[in-house]
Amino acid sequence: MKSIETFKNIAATLFWWPILVLDLLCLALMVTVLPGRLRNGAVLRAVSSVLLKAAGVRVQVQGLENIIRDGSQILVANHESWFDSFILVAVLPIPVTFVSKKEMFRVPIYSYIMRRLRFVSVNRVNPHNDLKSIEATAELLQSHLSLVVFPEGTMSRTGKLGSFKRGAVLLAAKADVPVIPIAVTGTRKIKSRKSPWIHFGIQTKVIISEPVEVGGLEREEQRTAMENIRMIIERHLTDTERSRGFNNNPVGEVECDAIY
Repeated sequence: MKSIETFKNIAATLFWWPILVLDLLCLALMVTVLPGRLRNGAVLRAVSSVLLKAAGVRVQVQGLENIIRDGSQILVANHESWFDSFILVAVLPIPVTFVSKKEMFRVPIYSYIMRRLRFVSVNRVNPHNDLKSIEATAELLQSHLSLVVFPEGTMSRTGKLGSFKRGAVLLAAKADVPVIPIAVTGTRKIKSRKSPWIHFGIQTKVIISEPVEVGGLEREEQRTAMENIRMIIERHLTDTERSRGFNNNPVGEVECDAIY
């Protein structure tokens, strides 16, 4: 049985990486010729869904009704794997863009795609300059794009939730948009931080919480709000871990098979 699982993972890895390259090339072409909202919505969703399907990823979504369909928001999520981004893009029914570390903007092709998708560059070495850069993206939220932020700043090395930087709340307060906490579980089992191996057929779960209003908050109140958002995400992660799987589909959840 273990040998069959190993074979599946080897096959999935050999299949998935070429699919990723082809996906990026197709995405580069599409973001060149298609208009912005379509790029950040249907196109990005389709490309991400292909990558999930190629890895056999199954996604269970809870709380989709908390997403604001006719306005912008900042979506704050934990970060364990590359697949966090693919899953969020695939399940969210709105056009989104991301905050990404500055180093990624030096990668050929990928940097071009990120700029066309209006990704926000973050310099982790100089957080004060980062803050100015993030604040400058408030205009994105006026164009009905929503922003996905991983406030830990990097992928978790251990799977444990790290501390949250308050930039997302500061930006949300400046742009007068709500923050929506999102817990993503199971993605580290697909591909861990530095491993090239893809584990096929992993089930994941996305829990979307109710919007948190942060408009008009002072600096210390923003820090408190960010800590509360972290606690919401941590509670969902802990509850899901305790449940040991998500086969029982309670009322209000939508079972998804990475086909959108």
